[in-house]
Amino acid sequence: MDIRESLKKLPSVERVLEDERIRARTGRLSRRGVIRLVRDRIDALREEVRSGAAEPPAEADEALGRIVGETVAEIDSIGGGRLRTVINATGVVLHTNLGRARLGRRAVEAISTAAARCTDLEIDLADGRRASRHRRVARLLRLLTGAGDALVVNNNAAAVLLAVDTLARSGAVAVSRGELVEIGGSFRLPEILGSAAGRVMEVGTTNRTHLGDYEKAIDDGATLLLKVHTSNYRVVGYTSEVPLGDLTALGARRGVPVMYDQGSGILFPLEEEGIEGEESIVPIIERGVDLLSCSADKVLGGPQAGLLLGRGDLIERMRANHLSRALRVDKLTLAGLEQALVHYWRGEFDELPSLGMILLPADGLRRRCEALAAELRSSAGAGARIDVEAGESSIGGGSFPSNPLPTALVKVTLQAGGPERLAQSLRRADPAVLVRVKGDAIYIDLRTVTEEEQPFLLERLAEGIGSHRGRK
Repeated sequence: MDIRESLKKLPSVERVLEDERIRARTGRLSRRGVIRLVRDRIDALREEVRSGAAEPPAEADEALGRIVGETVAEIDSIGGGRLRTVINATGVVLHTNLGRARLGRRAVEAISTAAARCTDLEIDLADGRRASRHRRVARLLRLLTGAGDALVVNNNAAAVLLAVDTLARSGAVAVSRGELVEIGGSFRLPEILGSAAGRVMEVGTTNRTHLGDYEKAIDDGATLLLKVHTSNYRVVGYTSEVPLGDLTALGARRGVPVMYDQGSGILFPLEEEGIEGEESIVPIIERGVDLLSCSADKVLGGPQAGLLLGRGDLIERMRANHLSRALRVDKLTLAGLEQALVHYWRGEFDELPSLGMILLPADGLRRRCEALAAELRSSAGAGARIDVEAGESSIGGGSFPSNPLPTALVKVTLQAGGPERLAQSLRRADPAVLVRVKGDAIYIDLRTVTEEEQPFLLERLAEGIGSHRGRK
């Protein structure tokens, strides 16, 4: 059939809008958007037919049915209005693509209450006067860390931006070339610093930076010395870096503040549990650093936020910076963060899900994996080979890159079909399941799967394996 004749069979926008299924899904305010969806689907089918990617419609009714069906599916998808639930079976505890730290039950309840009701966010109920929205969280952070004061913004990049804008807008920030990191989404520290500082002074080399490099930077006008914890990579071999204590001593001697971008936000002393490689906040504050920035939604286990801790006079200057208004957090974030910090204050570490997952011992995980493997062999039948192997989990979120956690893994090797196809079907399930794919198998790490999620995981795996049985 001639392509031009086939294209004539495509319906008009108005013809599609007249279909009862479309009309039933079109509201007063959504009509403009529905028209756009219809037009996009018609244009897409036209291009697919022209390029040969789609079979030309034989009849006008066929083209209409296809356009209507695809549009209805898209309208219903948009109308669902929710993020999809995912069972994280990858073993990456702080999975950035899945929202990083899970919040505990009481933090979720605090957020729900704050969302549904009026709160004393910026009012002191004792005297009826306006108060700081940060007062409760800042007090907890001061008491937990020993910092002079604290400020909360919407993420760690914002914390760095605000600090540099406040302390180096009219001067310069000095940072080692070996610490000019790139973070998620291809955002790079030099660009962030460059948008806030009068000058960015790169000191030292990629692999070696000395105290004298910072001293020269001060002589050349540096008003802030920035040390960045390279949490998502390591430089090894012929290397040299300036210890934070030496840098803070230099800053104190020369009257230039020293800031440490710690990143991971570690309040719990993980090294006491044998998880080494990164230092927690408290000893860093105790060594006299003037300012520390970190994330709240990584190892700390709270909602997305950036924390600034340190000297009271520096925090007050940042609080007075007009940027702090643009970067401030809302009542929901503060409610969740406050509850997470309360758990630290009370020693209720088992109420912090992400921290609990990090601390899970490998032997307990192996027992859970053996039990899951036995159930899976029974429910999946002969569709796959199920094994349990030793493996490694990752803390994730750019934390502890060279310090994996020992774990156990359930290995599923299909007797027919490839692992990618099974992984895809698991992602399309409800709830979706995310697994590791390596070689001819998928791997399930129960470190990041809760006890409540495990029955759903078993069901999705059994369904996925069953659907691939007999495929070649």
